[in-house]
Amino acid sequence: MNYLKGILNKLIGQRDIELSDLNVYINNPVAIGEHANIGEEIEIKISKIDELNSKIETVNSIIEQIQANLKKQTDTQ
Repeated sequence: MNYLKGILNKLIGQRDIELSDLNVYINNPVAIGEHANIGEEIEIKISKIDELNSKIETVNSIIEQIQANLKKQTDTQ
């Protein structure tokens, strides 16, 4: 379970970084001088955020299943 929680925290941190980058791209595109096509960069960030959200959802689901199974085991003893 500790591994899953560690992975979850890592994924959440990565998503937060991507969200922060996206915020800069949207609110301060002048600061991104080396990126010629901001639209494409924004789409890439959105795809990364979507992928991370999916992984976060999956890990949360696995954690919930494990906790439910542990509760069942405890209740039957």
